[in-house]
Amino acid sequence: MKSTFLTAGLFLTFSLFSGCNSSKTTSSTPEDSALIPGELSAQNILHNGEDREYLVYVPASYNENTTHPLLLNFHGFGGNAKDYFDYESDFRDVAELEGVILVYPQGSLLSGFSHWNAAPMAEDNKSDSDDIGFIELLVNTLLEDLSVDPNHIYATGFSNGGMFCYALACFTEGLIAGVAAVSGLQLNLADCAPSHPINVMIAHSTTDDVIPYLGSSDVASVEETILFWTNANQTSTVAQESSHNFGDETVWLYTYSEGTNGAQVLHYKVENGRHEWFTHDLAGQSFTSFLWGFLSP
Repeated sequence: MKSTFLTAGLFLTFSLFSGCNSSKTTSSTPEDSALIPGELSAQNILHNGEDREYLVYVPASYNENTTHPLLLNFHGFGGNAKDYFDYESDFRDVAELEGVILVYPQGSLLSGFSHWNAAPMAEDNKSDSDDIGFIELLVNTLLEDLSVDPNHIYATGFSNGGMFCYALACFTEGLIAGVAAVSGLQLNLADCAPSHPINVMIAHSTTDDVIPYLGSSDVASVEETILFWTNANQTSTVAQESSHNFGDETVWLYTYSEGTNGAQVLHYKVENGRHEWFTHDLAGQSFTSFLWGFLSP
């Protein structure tokens, strides 16, 4: 399998662009840049001479005298952070209930399209954006500006953003405690060297027409991704199974547990689904709540 991030010109070719970005195309951001509890604020940070943007939501329950978990959330190829927050992946309910600080970074442009460099170590990678360095700087800045628990920093993302979550798990040193990739599979398995056991959620549809469930010359299959992380975490090889029916769709949950330091791997398998951020209600629990419940201790 190739380790390349962008082949045939750009990410899985331009013909897949609309599938990787189901957001609307506006790019407005809040005018107030102050970090005010209960409000979303636009922020900027200078990294490698480039002005990088991100959004921060501090829960109304924020207390500077206690530490809060942090959730980084990455949009898909061609998307922007504000639309992604507004129309696809809004975790505010989770933030208020669990005291989570939410951060939505903005990807840099490659040939006019925003992206995340999800295979930074690959020789044939077409992107030279130091997104890992950007996120490391961003997290350090947040640790200085807010009361963030450094042991409870998590990452999720959609499509190319989900792929980048794997890169953070592979190529950072003790930064991320858990990742959840939604409709995004892993690139560059060969060079991945996680520094510690890490909870990994792989949410993917068997009928995803943008990033195939069975993988391709560009991306690992779901099976290969599960095998890599169960081996890395030294989990059980037999999964606990459960299912939920949603008309034409069925969600299967495969949980591989008993890993080193309690690490788990969860495959959220959607039969007859699409390339999307999922919105299933699992026994009264929203997808965002379910995702956070898996990641958080």
